[in-house]
Amino acid sequence: MKKIWHNLPLILLIVFIAIYSIYFSLFTINRYQKLYAHYYDLGIMHHTVYNTYKALQTGDMSRILELTNPHSFSADQVKRMSIHNDILLAFFAPFYFIHEGPETLLVLQAVGVAVGAFFIYKITNNVFKDVKYRAWIGLVFGLVYLLYPPLQKANSFEFHAVTFVTTIFLAMFYFWLVKRYVLSFFFVILALLTKEQVGLTVAAFGVFILVDKYKYFSLKQIARTLPKFKSDPALTFAVSIIIIGVIWVILSVFVIIPLARGQWHFASGYYDHIIKAPWKIPYFLTKHYVIKYMFDLLGPVGFLSVAAPLQLLIAAPEFAINLLSSNSNMRNIYFHYDTVITAFVFISMIYGVKNITGFVEKIYEKARLYMLIILLTLTGATSLIFSFTSSTLPYARLRDIYPWKKPQDKYEDIIYWKKMLDQDQIKVSTTGHLAPHFTSRQYFYDFSWKYVYADYLVLDRHDARYGYLKKSSLSAYKALQVDPDYIKIYDRNGIEVYKKSP
Repeated sequence: MKKIWHNLPLILLIVFIAIYSIYFSLFTINRYQKLYAHYYDLGIMHHTVYNTYKALQTGDMSRILELTNPHSFSADQVKRMSIHNDILLAFFAPFYFIHEGPETLLVLQAVGVAVGAFFIYKITNNVFKDVKYRAWIGLVFGLVYLLYPPLQKANSFEFHAVTFVTTIFLAMFYFWLVKRYVLSFFFVILALLTKEQVGLTVAAFGVFILVDKYKYFSLKQIARTLPKFKSDPALTFAVSIIIIGVIWVILSVFVIIPLARGQWHFASGYYDHIIKAPWKIPYFLTKHYVIKYMFDLLGPVGFLSVAAPLQLLIAAPEFAINLLSSNSNMRNIYFHYDTVITAFVFISMIYGVKNITGFVEKIYEKARLYMLIILLTLTGATSLIFSFTSSTLPYARLRDIYPWKKPQDKYEDIIYWKKMLDQDQIKVSTTGHLAPHFTSRQYFYDFSWKYVYADYLVLDRHDARYGYLKKSSLSAYKALQVDPDYIKIYDRNGIEVYKKSP
C-alpha cells in the first residue's frame, strides 16, 4: 500500500496521459472522417507518408518523401523538402504496415504530444528534488501541460511533424538535466528533423547551457573554459549542438530546400519588410498582436514563465520567427506554429516557481511551502480558466463539437467514391476537405488548374466555389463546366464526380 501511495502521482499522470491520447485520437480521427480536415495539412502529410510507405513496401525508393507538387507553378512529383525540411515524416511510414491511413498519423500525434507530460513530471522531480512532495508538484504541472490550449489546438489542427517537437525538446532538456548527454543528443537530432528552423532553437539551447553552467558573459571567461572542451562532456555537448543547429538551418534554408524546390523557400517573403527596414524591428515587437500572442501562450501557466527568463529565452529564435513574420497565422494559437515555444514555456514555468519560492525562502524560510502552495493554486486556476475560455474541449466556451456529431449527408457519397477509386495509380483531384480521403495514391492534385492531369475529379461543389482556396478552385470549376475532356458521372448531396474521357 505504501508503495502504491509513493507512486500514485505517476500512476495518476499515466492515466491522464492515456485519457488525453484516447480523446484527441478519437477527436482528430472523427474530424478527418467527417470531412472537417483539409488537404492543408492532413492530406498533404498523409500523401507524403503514404508514398514513403509504398517505397518501403514495393522497393521503389524514388517514392520516399514524394508528393505531387502542391504549389501553383507545377504539377510534377517533388520531394517533401521542396516545401519544408521535416524529414521526420519518413519515420512514420513503417507504422502504415499496421494501418495505411491518416488515422495512424493522428493517433501517433496524440500519443506523442501526451507523452510530453511525463517529461514535465520528470523535470519537475529533478528541479524540486529537495521538496518532499515533488511528485505531486510534477503531477499538477503535467496536468497543466495536458490542458494547455495552444498544445491541444496544435494537436487538433491536422498533422505536422513539428508538433512532436514539444515532447522531443522536453526529453532533450530532461536528459541534459540528468547528464545523459548521449540521449539528449539523440533528441537534438530528432528535433532537427521536425522542421528547417528548429536548429536555431537547438543552438539557443547550447548557448543557454554555456551561460547557465559556465557563466559565459565575457570573452575572457570563454577563453578560460575552451581548453576543457574535450574533457568536459557538458561543454562538448553545448558547443556541438550550437554548431550542428546553425549548420542544419543554413543547409536546410540555403541548400536542401532550394535544390528540391528549384527556388527559394516559399516563406522567405514573410520577412521582406524586416530585410528592407531592420531598424523597425522594435516597432513590430510592440504591436498589439504581440501582447495578445504572449498572453495566449503565458496566461495558461499563470505567467510564471517570466520568472525564469533564461529558460524562456531558449525559444527566442522561434518567438522572433513568429512575431516578425508577415503571416499572421504564425501568431495564432489555432495552428501549430507555437509547438517549439511550448516546451520552453513549461520548462521556464517550472524554474519560475523554483526561483520565486527560493527568493521567498531567503526572506523567511518557513514561507517557502506556503508560497509553493499559492503558486500551484495559481497555476491550476489559470490553467482551468484558460481551458474554459480558449480550448476546444466539450465544456469550453469555444468548444468544437462538430466532429462528435453525426456525419454530414455527403459523408456516404465520399466513402463510396473512396472505395471505388482505391487504387494506387488512379490519379485523382479533389477539393480541400475531401483530400485526406483520397491521398492514398502516388499522384494527387488539389483541385485547381492541375485537375487536367487527373483521371477522376471528386468535388464538393460548395468548397470549389466558396472555399478558402476559391481563388484557384473557382476558376478551375468554371473551366471544368465547359471542358470536353471530362464527363460528369455523379451528382448527389453537393458532391460531383467527373471522369476523364478515354
